[in-house]
Amino acid sequence: MVFLGFTEVTPMRWLKNLFSRGGAPTPAGATATAEATPAPADGPDWASHQRPSDAGPAAIAVDLSLEPRAPLADRPRLVRIRYALRAARPDGLPEPGEAEALARVEDMLAATLAPAGAVYAGRVTLAGFREHLFYLPDAVGVRAELDAVRAALADYDLGEQGEDDPAWQAYRQELFPTPRTLRWLLDRRAVEALARRGDRGDRARPVDHQASFPTAEGREAFAAEVQAQGFEPVARRDDAPPPNGFGVDLRRADVATLREIHAVAWALTEAAVRHGGSYDGWEAEPAPGAAG
Repeated sequence: MVFLGFTEVTPMRWLKNLFSRGGAPTPAGATATAEATPAPADGPDWASHQRPSDAGPAAIAVDLSLEPRAPLADRPRLVRIRYALRAARPDGLPEPGEAEALARVEDMLAATLAPAGAVYAGRVTLAGFREHLFYLPDAVGVRAELDAVRAALADYDLGEQGEDDPAWQAYRQELFPTPRTLRWLLDRRAVEALARRGDRGDRARPVDHQASFPTAEGREAFAAEVQAQGFEPVARRDDAPPPNGFGVDLRRADVATLREIHAVAWALTEAAVRHGGSYDGWEAEPAPGAAG
């Protein structure tokens, strides 16, 4: 089996084709924030998710904060660093006992390549191998830097391959979650943040939702559709950031378990798309009677 193309097979094409043959992505864990919106892009914003493939599950970690700025014009060169796991489970993912060693590899690679201007975009673990993806300035090589750390990482045989990727297709196609998976990750963050404040997710409370549209007509059509489902439009805005300058705030009482609130958020996402707009997220306070 060719893994991630360390032959003449183009690695980006291999991963893209492999993932496209699978079914719907499987949402998985992510870190938590206070609302169901992305963390500010003033620092890394790491999230983890999985995708199915013919070769087994692919475990992916990605820096979400790069997406609004991608592609970075001054980082057109993609470098992949790949190695075999020391102890893989039958499904090709690492055993828990290898986690500390893998974290050390990741930290050393990121620290070693940072002086060369590398932007660490994420990693893929699949079929007993792990691959890290870095974007660098054009004509910048990293072989010397990697040679300097190979002695410290003697348990892993590091291989590297560079390719031109000015559009950051590998980031978008191999690392970044699908819209449904991203929505799940953001919803999970918000639910976890509420739980840290003592929330009981199975208790109903007012939940505020935001959506925005390029036209007032699209906004009003969306508002009419969801109002029939019990969502109250509580505010309209005509000064939202372009391209969707017409916003609407909605409110409905719902429980905030992950399964339930994700179903609500995704239904609103699909409704917003039907009317040419986007669903921008939700927020809520802990349910009455919760600690905090």
